[in-house]
Amino acid sequence: MTLTVQFQTMLSMVIMGIWIGMAVDTYGRFIHEKRKWHWLHFLNDLLFWLVQALLVFYVLLHVNHAEIRFYIFIALICGYAAYRALFERIYKKILEWMVTAVVSLFRFFYRLLNSLIVMPIKWLIMLISAILLYAFNILRKIAMVIFMILFSPFKWVGRLIWRFIPKQKWYNLKEKYLKLAGFLISAKNKVSNWKGKKK
Repeated sequence: MTLTVQFQTMLSMVIMGIWIGMAVDTYGRFIHEKRKWHWLHFLNDLLFWLVQALLVFYVLLHVNHAEIRFYIFIALICGYAAYRALFERIYKKILEWMVTAVVSLFRFFYRLLNSLIVMPIKWLIMLISAILLYAFNILRKIAMVIFMILFSPFKWVGRLIWRFIPKQKWYNLKEKYLKLAGFLISAKNKVSNWKGKKK
């Protein structure tokens, strides 16, 4: 391995150390939650460090054909320490600003979408529902008026017939109805008693 390749390797590993520091802070900001231990936390951490290892290996593969040397780990640690000492506060501020900007942008587009599309559709549906309900009430009232108009002749004829029928006939019909009802009730009682004795 030539000196140029070694220098490129060390510089790449320093940069990767800085990248790992940034990735750890980003991961902690978005994913890692300070709760009780859970197997999902362990799985997330495992996948995170596996991705970081693959990225380091990919960079090494392009720089020095993935030849592992002791100074590679020292360069990684130096890059990580440099990030913690020099860039951590700046990166966290930039990260928070980006998160706030993205959240604000998302809320803006959400409110814009809600104002331009959702609310007009909602009001249109409410207006159509109110119009249909109003039309239904009008049609119901018209139908009731038509029904009353059509039923009125029968009502008048019935009242006229009622006036001309003697009251004595209605009393006779009532008595016959009461007798028939009494007969049916007694027959029902006899049948019930007979079934009770049979059991």
